[in-house]
Amino acid sequence: MNLSGYLDNAATACPKAPGVAEAVASCLASNCGNPGRGAHRAAIEAARIREQVRTAAARRLGGDPERTLFGPGATYWINAVLASRLGDGGTVAVSALEHNAVMRPLRRLQQTRGVEIVVVEGADGTGVPGADEFADAVRSSGARLAVATHASNVTGAVLPVERIAQAIAPVPLLVDGAQTAGAIPFDLASSGVAAFACSAHKGLLAPPGLGLLLLAPGFDIDPPVLGGTGSRSDSEQMPDHLPDRLEPGTPNLPAIAGLGAALAFLEREGADTLGDRLGRLGARLLDGLAGLPGVELVGVDPDAPRTPTVSFRVPGRDLGELARALDRRHGLMLRAGLHCAPAAHRRLGTFPDGTLRASPGPFTEEAAIDRLVDALREELS
Repeated sequence: MNLSGYLDNAATACPKAPGVAEAVASCLASNCGNPGRGAHRAAIEAARIREQVRTAAARRLGGDPERTLFGPGATYWINAVLASRLGDGGTVAVSALEHNAVMRPLRRLQQTRGVEIVVVEGADGTGVPGADEFADAVRSSGARLAVATHASNVTGAVLPVERIAQAIAPVPLLVDGAQTAGAIPFDLASSGVAAFACSAHKGLLAPPGLGLLLLAPGFDIDPPVLGGTGSRSDSEQMPDHLPDRLEPGTPNLPAIAGLGAALAFLEREGADTLGDRLGRLGARLLDGLAGLPGVELVGVDPDAPRTPTVSFRVPGRDLGELARALDRRHGLMLRAGLHCAPAAHRRLGTFPDGTLRASPGPFTEEAAIDRLVDALREELS
């Protein structure tokens, strides 16, 4: 498949980083032991791979390796934190831009445990709430937890999560970093954030089926599931120590090996280099779309921090049909709809039709941005 027109990196990065496919294949072919399950060479090598990648991920995101956890995805870890911290009720403050990975478990907790949800809205057209607005909402409601996406998967707007965490302290902040990990520098140790959940398959350029949770010192959660860990096997209770207490079952070692290759690539490239490239692509995309008659940009402040993700709409046009035309006639792959974030679209005034979203990644060529602008000009003429 020709991926030169792939502009849906907010859903998943494509292609993955160089070396990822090879690392996955090598793991399956020759390093497929089960870490912690035995003292033979295959199990020892599997454990070495897992812990080496854990350390690299912790270094990349500013966490403690023992408190950097692997699981099936960011959604899994967000559910785990919410269920642990709100399982007996209470109030939670959330931004108005949250993904369903946050809102669906919260709505379930609202129905089953009486959790109260306070939505924090920004005053401008981007929908981004500031630290003061979060602090006011937390204090007035008595919230025991706050949740904020690091960046909107609809508009690319970046929330000031470090300032929010400091403003609401000692109330803990859970950050959904699915859109930013690997793409925007983040350091858990200095951020004040209590928990940071992210996917491996987006900005970290690694395989799907893997997510990470980083816990700050002093912030702990209950195990979301229970089972074997390969440690303390004499007890039918979960071990007390991390990471084992929160990582039961056989890990997705091929995906972890792929993440290791992706992290090595990101380290070689450098955060500044990648950040500059994504910034240029985002600016080119904004400039090109802004010059097209009939195209309305959604939730954009060009001067505010943002990822290269851009949403737009074309009044009078079916966005699904337009996305299909861009794919079939021009080889350009965008996403139309609500992007699993109806709360954000309600705040932005684009519910229920949603938007057409273009999201470049680090391997996107500038020519793909220009092709999109030209194709839209043709389709809309």
